[in-house]
Amino acid sequence: MERHSRLQSLPHLLVPAALGGAVFGLVEVARVLGASRLYFSGADVGILLALGGVSAGLIGAAAAPALLVLPPRALGEQRWLGLVAGLVTPALADIAVWWFSDPPPFQDPLPLQGNPVGFLVVAGLAAGLVLGVGRMLTTARARGVAALVGAVSLCAFALSGRSVPAAASEPLPAGAPNVLLVTLDTTRADHVGAYGNPIDTPAFDRIAKEGALFLDASAVAAVTGPSHTSMLSGSGPWDHGVLLNGIAIPQDRTLLAEVLHDRGWATGAFVSSYVLDGSYGFRRGFQVYDDDFGGLPGAQSLLATRIIAMLQRHFHPEEELERRGGDTVDHALAWIGDQHGTWFAWVHLFDAHGPYAPPPPFDTRYYQGDPRDPAHTSMKDVKNVAVYLKKSLEGITDVNYVTAQYEGEISYADQQLGRLLDSIDTKNTLVVVIGDHGESFGEHGVWFNHGDDVYETSLHVPFAMRWPGRVNAAVRVEKPFEGTDLAPTVLALVGVPRAASMTGVSSAGLVGDFEGDGRIEARALCFDRAANIAGRERGEITKPKWRLAGLRGASSRYVQRETGAGPEYYDLVADPTGEKDVYANVACSTQGKQLLEILDAHAGELFQSTASERSAGDVGEEERKKLEALGYLSGTEGEGSGTAATAVDASVPCPGALGDSSPAAPQHSILESVLGVRGSVALEPATAAGLDAALAGVVVPPAAAPAATPPPGSTPPAATPTVAPLFQPRE
Repeated sequence: MERHSRLQSLPHLLVPAALGGAVFGLVEVARVLGASRLYFSGADVGILLALGGVSAGLIGAAAAPALLVLPPRALGEQRWLGLVAGLVTPALADIAVWWFSDPPPFQDPLPLQGNPVGFLVVAGLAAGLVLGVGRMLTTARARGVAALVGAVSLCAFALSGRSVPAAASEPLPAGAPNVLLVTLDTTRADHVGAYGNPIDTPAFDRIAKEGALFLDASAVAAVTGPSHTSMLSGSGPWDHGVLLNGIAIPQDRTLLAEVLHDRGWATGAFVSSYVLDGSYGFRRGFQVYDDDFGGLPGAQSLLATRIIAMLQRHFHPEEELERRGGDTVDHALAWIGDQHGTWFAWVHLFDAHGPYAPPPPFDTRYYQGDPRDPAHTSMKDVKNVAVYLKKSLEGITDVNYVTAQYEGEISYADQQLGRLLDSIDTKNTLVVVIGDHGESFGEHGVWFNHGDDVYETSLHVPFAMRWPGRVNAAVRVEKPFEGTDLAPTVLALVGVPRAASMTGVSSAGLVGDFEGDGRIEARALCFDRAANIAGRERGEITKPKWRLAGLRGASSRYVQRETGAGPEYYDLVADPTGEKDVYANVACSTQGKQLLEILDAHAGELFQSTASERSAGDVGEEERKKLEALGYLSGTEGEGSGTAATAVDASVPCPGALGDSSPAAPQHSILESVLGVRGSVALEPATAAGLDAALAGVVVPPAAAPAATPPPGSTPPAATPTVAPLFQPRE
């Protein structure tokens, strides 16, 4: 009889509980709409309201059966008790998601956070609250007070987290263009058509033909987060300290979007990878920041989907961490199409990042045949592959197939770039397209990966811009360009002063009638993974400490380690991919040593900064799983990461005389090679004279071209190279 009575009470509890849960869900949707910076259509809002109300209503209704186990006298006014329970249950579930999720990177959890016993205590307190309030709601006055308190609480919850950029403080500059910034993840310059590769990239090539192509652009780090932080902030990791993914951008760094929004541009960003999640600071300055990879904007922020996502991350951490470029571009085009004023849009395409799996027809564009044919043997040379790539490479026997898939991804991303170009006002839009870093295919022992080095294949990126009538057409810029220069260059082009925190230089004067004549060397910095692993194994360190610095001239790359093996020098004229260390060739002459001392001092300046200590820590387990699924923070099976240093032994004899001028050894100036000076650079008279006096006539032969041995008894001819002065006094 009592059991029958309890079952009869179920509808009186179930309906109010579902209603209470639905109210929570609708309030949560209001919070998502106010706090997120996604772009919502009217249909999106309607579907989101329905989804939020129904899903939270079901969670709230789950409280009703639990209430039936209580004695009848504890139930009080059943309808009101059900309503309160329906409101509290999804709130408790929300707390549970937070309780059992990792805290933000490098932030310590609260006491007992993640402890099941601690959560049971919280749940017990919530149950006591429900019962206490339910038994109090026996009079109209009590219910009125409870309704008022509940309404205020729900409104506060709906408004929490609301974050919208402040209104523009200054008017747009006269003639200000729209600005379209497209960043191509994991894209090597030498795998783009405009740089002489047969890969099909017509959209990028079109920009290069109609505008300016930078031949020697370099990323400051071969990691997505730090590279984008540097491009958008106009400062390097030696300033902002971000050397790893998952590190928030410091508040003292003003971003490009903040400057443009403050001057009147409408701002929208559309990214394709979790590592650029807006919570790391990338959304600053953007009115719309689309980092939601679900089918419905905002759905991933709802309670039900967050519960499902938490379970998915536990069992399948690789899911929903990126999206196809086509989906990202769809969202960007929808936003651009709704703009009626001047806008700035950033679109990030992640497709070229491994695992390489281009959609048809790009998956077969550059490879025909069976990649699993046992007759192929090239994959036998592949070692130390990152764990996150192993599944995609199972059974593959031909390296050419893997590189062909990478090339297919690049062509697919270029197709998406073409869609953007076809949709914009060409004459009134500054288009800037740049890679965030490259990729290695066996160079320096690194296969299908990036991130732990400052070598050429990891850092040399494509970079082109177009603005008809303002940026000169068919310009080829030979001066080095580094990622920190992007924001200052864009701001110089559109006529807006740079922020005080931007330390990069403008190259705008190299492409038109603007200010900024670029730089003579590009810098790079990263953690030296091999050195840090060795230091940890020896018990010397517990967090990443040692770093690698790189300097890139127009024709060379210099690498310096903070500890361990000696420096390296790569002649990119004779060795375009930078695989043969010819440091010893340079170091065996007085002039070469003087030059290397200069480069050593420049690289040492990057080590002087302590800002990168912000990155020297361990991320939480959940964060680590996410980053490992994308190939970041993941090691390799076997020895180290495959990024072996090339030690320089001073006792190694020079392969040939530095002054050898035989026809088999084409000469070029070391200073030209290192600093990229292919013309005259204006300096102060004393500086110009001093550098030319110290370094004039120094040349570097290719490492494979040793000097000829003179016949017995003869006198070797004196080397008399003639090099025009590279530096001219400033007038």
